[in-house]
Amino acid sequence: MSPYPHLSDSLPQLATPDEVAPLLSMTALGVVRQCRAGKLPGIKVAGRWLVHVGRLAALLDAEPGAAGPRPRGATPG
Repeated sequence: MSPYPHLSDSLPQLATPDEVAPLLSMTALGVVRQCRAGKLPGIKVAGRWLVHVGRLAALLDAEPGAAGPRPRGATPG
């Protein structure tokens, strides 16, 4: 079971950066920057960024802490 069920339940399949930002403890601008960098699953539609909620939940499930990849040789801790 996903530790982030509230993401899929409380938001539509595509959400604005303003909707996703509080869930990630980020600003909307931070979400847009992460989407541009390819770190969050976002697409730009008609000049506006949208975040794919299902993929975001899967990404958070796959990366505990969502802090990015660990350096080589680092042990989980």
